[in-house]
Amino acid sequence: MKSISVGMTVFALGIIYSQGVNALEVKPGGLIFAHYEFVASQHLQNGTTTQNYSAFEVSRIYLNMDAKVDDKVSAFINLEANLTSRDNKNNRVYLKNAELRLNFHKAAKLSFGLIASPWRGYEEGLWKHRFVSKILEDIEGLLPASDRGVRLSGQIPFFAYDAMIGNGEGTGGDGTGGNETTAHGAGGRFKDYTAKVAIIPFQTLSGPLKGLKLNALCHKGEKNETTLRDRLYAGLSYESKVLNLAGNYYNADNSAQAAPSRGEGFSFYTVVAPIEKFWLFVRFDKYDPDIHVGGDTRMRFFSGLGYQVTKGVRVALDHLYTLQERRSLTRQDESIFFIHTEAKF
Repeated sequence: MKSISVGMTVFALGIIYSQGVNALEVKPGGLIFAHYEFVASQHLQNGTTTQNYSAFEVSRIYLNMDAKVDDKVSAFINLEANLTSRDNKNNRVYLKNAELRLNFHKAAKLSFGLIASPWRGYEEGLWKHRFVSKILEDIEGLLPASDRGVRLSGQIPFFAYDAMIGNGEGTGGDGTGGNETTAHGAGGRFKDYTAKVAIIPFQTLSGPLKGLKLNALCHKGEKNETTLRDRLYAGLSYESKVLNLAGNYYNADNSAQAAPSRGEGFSFYTVVAPIEKFWLFVRFDKYDPDIHVGGDTRMRFFSGLGYQVTKGVRVALDHLYTLQERRSLTRQDESIFFIHTEAKF
C-alpha cells in the first residue's frame, strides 16, 4: 500500500511539474462558525451543573486552499481550529485535509493523501447546517472526517460510488492513537476499507422525483488487534430547491474478542425553504452506543429558523434538547438555545 501511494505521488507530482508553475491557479477560502448559547437546563448532558450558563463562542474556523493545474489535476488543503469552552476545546489548529486529486473522468476520480471520508461530506451536504450541529455519525464518533489513504469515486447514469482504503488512524486532530500505534506494534499492517453507493432512480427526469436517492455504506476495519471497527449505514434522501429530506440508519460494530459491542441509531431531518432567504429545519437523532447495555440510549431534538443575511453569511435561531434514557451523575438531559452564525469567504 505504501509503495503504491509513493509511486502515485511521484507520478502526480511529475504531471504537475510538466504543466509548468505558471499554469497553477490558487484559490484561498475559509469558514467561521460563531454562536451565542444559553443553557436552559440545570445540567449539561455530561452531568455538569449549570446556573444560567451563557457564552459567546467561536466553535470552528476553517482555512482552505485549492490549487488547480488544469481540469484533471488539482490539490486541496484544509486547516481547522476548535475553540469551545463548554466542550473544553483549546484553540488548537490541525491539518484536516491534504489531497492530491486526479480527475480522469466523471466516472473515475482519484484522491490520495489525507483525504475526506465518503459519508461525511455527502450527509453534511443534505443537512446543510454544519454550523448548527454535526451529523449523528460525527457526534457519536463512528468514523473520522478524513484519513490517510486513497479514494476512487465516480458517477454514471443512475449510480454513484466511492471506494476508499485508509490507514484507519483518522484525521489525527484529537490524539495520536490509532491502529498504527497499538501496544503490540502493529506497524500499520491494518487498513480500513470503505465502500459507499448511491442509486438515483429518477436522475433523468425533470419532475420532482429527480432528487431522490438511496444510499448505503459498508466499512470494514480494525481499531487494533482485538477490536473491530465495522460500520453499516443506509438511508433515503431527497433534495430540491425548497425541500431536503433524509432518514439514515447507523450500525457500528465495536466488538472485542471477548466482549460484543454494537451501536445502533437513526437520524431524520428536513430543511424547508418556503420563501427566499428564510428556511426552517428540524431533526431527530436516536443512538444507543451499545445494544448489549441498557439505559444508555440518547435522543436529540433540533429545531430552528434560518436566514441568509447576504451571500456567504447565514444565521440560525435554534434549540437543542438532549434526552437521556436513564439519568445518572454523568448523564443528564440538556436544553440549550442558540444563535448560530456562519461566514464563508
